[in-house]
Amino acid sequence: MSLSERRAAQLVGAVESLIRTVRFVAAKDHGQAMTGTLAGILKAVSVTDLRPGDLAAQLMVAPSVVSRAVAALEADGLVQRRPDPDDARACRIGITDLGRQRLSEHKQYLLQRVVAALPDWDDDEAALAAQVLSRLDLSLASAPTTHPVPAAKVLAGTTALTLLDQMEPATV
Repeated sequence: MSLSERRAAQLVGAVESLIRTVRFVAAKDHGQAMTGTLAGILKAVSVTDLRPGDLAAQLMVAPSVVSRAVAALEADGLVQRRPDPDDARACRIGITDLGRQRLSEHKQYLLQRVVAALPDWDDDEAALAAQVLSRLDLSLASAPTTHPVPAAKVLAGTTALTLLDQMEPATV
């Protein structure tokens, strides 16, 4: 049995709502917590030094996003550029001791925020949510880049729900 477009639309709506909620909550922090991109870079380079292009690929963002973020992190002393031992023309980004400390503080802050925000959740519910979200993440990340609907139809102004209604008879 495969996923129907109707359920896919519900899933997309739920994910979009979750993204908006996370951004709203993050905005309420008024700069107290670092952005996802900055934290993602620190997390990635806490494991090993990486080239900026590899960081962009790993975080699935444009190289210019990594470039600006690395400049900000470097200015704050959280990362440093190091010569690439394999290519003298390139550099690798590595985390500093201060960067490790801030990343640890950021992780602890996020954990406290989640625990406080979900007082009626238990460990089993959290584990199930993590499992489903991880599966969704892996499935979307490994999906083929070709799409059954030409982008021109969507970009021409037709809403996704109208397009879905045209493609699949409504079943309630």
